Amino acid sequence: MANELEEPIDFVNIEGRKLHINIIGDGEAIVFLHGGPGSEHRFFLPHVLPLTQKFTLVFYDQRGCGKSEHAKSNTYSMADEVKTLELLRKELKLEKMNLFGESWGSMLALLYATTYPERVNKILLTAAIGISGKGYKTFEKTLLKKISIKDKIKLFKADKKIKKGSGTYEDILNILDPYYVFSPDSLKRKEKSSMNSCVNQIIGKDIEKNYDLENEIHKLSEIPILVAQGSHDIITPAKIKELLIKYIPHAKLIEIKNCGHWTVVEKPNKMNALAEIFFSLPTCSTNE
Repeated sequence: MANELEEPIDFVNIEGRKLHINIIGDGEAIVFLHGGPGSEHRFFLPHVLPLTQKFTLVFYDQRGCGKSEHAKSNTYSMADEVKTLELLRKELKLEKMNLFGESWGSMLALLYATTYPERVNKILLTAAIGISGKGYKTFEKTLLKKISIKDKIKLFKADKKIKKGSGTYEDILNILDPYYVFSPDSLKRKEKSSMNSCVNQIIGKDIEKNYDLENEIHKLSEIPILVAQGSHDIITPAKIKELLIKYIPHAKLIEIKNCGHWTVVEKPNKMNALAEIFFSLPTCSTNE
């Protein structure tokens, strides 16, 4: 397969809806789960493309995101995303999947793995949130504390414009983006990507009310898990120990120095090196 960033648009039919997929590279497959909720797979590009030398990278836009078809009557949920991922696995004829989950994608990876543990080979989480809605709420509260008064006023005005129909969600993202990185210069390397605010709000509420894996986490005991967290992430490595590692003690935590929430954008070389080693190791050796 070609290694170019711009792949021909490809779709698979999942329960009568078109799901946009982008498959690049050659070798064992890694399935990438983007954040948001409501973002798209372009977030990962071109940053992870060096991995195509050893792996097949499977990207897809979640339901209603990017170029994927919107759900009927805007019905979105965590359960639907888990089901979609399982149907995609079957469509691609993957017996087991290596999952690379970023931010909300880290939650989706854990949701899928606790639902279908026998279908998961390894999991790499980055910009992780935790194993329950507590992490999601902590993220929101911590981010709000970081935002300056000046930017809070800008956010208020931008939100007002959106409600009047004269603004876009992109205006809000432009204000928030600098808070997701350690170095503002790294924003120049981020590809422009879309955000479906409807998906973001609906699944966000679902996470706050229903995301709790505490009683399911034992199902992950046989799955190697690596967590790569930015030193200056909104949820710091110390906090992710409390929100995730405490419940999954066999998971290995690595701190990415001088890095914020967007590890893939800020420290692509480090992330690619970690992913290459982790996904290359024999499964029986990863937890040693």
